[in-house]
Amino acid sequence: MQKIFKDIDKSSPIPLYIQLSEILTDYAKQYQLKSGDVLPSENELLSRFKVSRHTIRLAVERLVQSGTARKVRGQGTFFMEKKRVLPVYYPHAFNGSLERLGLHVTNKLIDHKVISGKIDWIEGLNSTNWEEPVWIRRLKSAQDELLAIDERILSGSVVKRYSKEEIENENLFLDLMGRNLDTQTKSFNYTFVAHPLTKEESNLLQLPLNTQLLRRVGEYYNSMEERFMLSRLTILSDRITLRYEYSMHKEGWSIKG
Repeated sequence: MQKIFKDIDKSSPIPLYIQLSEILTDYAKQYQLKSGDVLPSENELLSRFKVSRHTIRLAVERLVQSGTARKVRGQGTFFMEKKRVLPVYYPHAFNGSLERLGLHVTNKLIDHKVISGKIDWIEGLNSTNWEEPVWIRRLKSAQDELLAIDERILSGSVVKRYSKEEIENENLFLDLMGRNLDTQTKSFNYTFVAHPLTKEESNLLQLPLNTQLLRRVGEYYNSMEERFMLSRLTILSDRITLRYEYSMHKEGWSIKG
């Protein structure tokens, strides 16, 4: 199907690149593009609008800066739907923070299996002595918006305490783990890093391969300072804002919700 664009008005005082960026925005609305749909290539725009490459690149950069597009080297420029920002507060955790905003979080269980090989994201976190460690992976959504991939690694003996329905639907961090003394969280640490999606993750999240997203890797310890769970949350960073608030105690600063 031939693409239909509005025309650029070269007699207008509005800069050409701004006009072109607005034309591309209208094009996305007209054809009801979804996040990850490809936008017209630079050569297509050159042929249609008879403007310089510099003008086209400025127009695309304006879309990128506004969050309407994402450029992936070697693949093209992709439309990105603007999403509302959802703040995450601690210690309320991911689910609890969104619930505070009136957003109901749902999970879809996509993996629940004993680990037989290495998992790259736990490299460097030291080994565990868990019997038959289990990898749990879920997709998290709120109001039909996909927000994150939630992954947990626990001892098989811990996972057996809970039903499949509990593992899929409950807050693993606070609710399920808090039921037993050996998995009550007394301390945890998070490391945040930007990292491109893998091919499998790009299919799950329906985003271009190598899209840079925010990953949060966590380690959870009980009162005996034993590590009982590892986690990774891959967050669609254009939909989530992390917020930290600190308070002063005799021992120093600590995070509060």
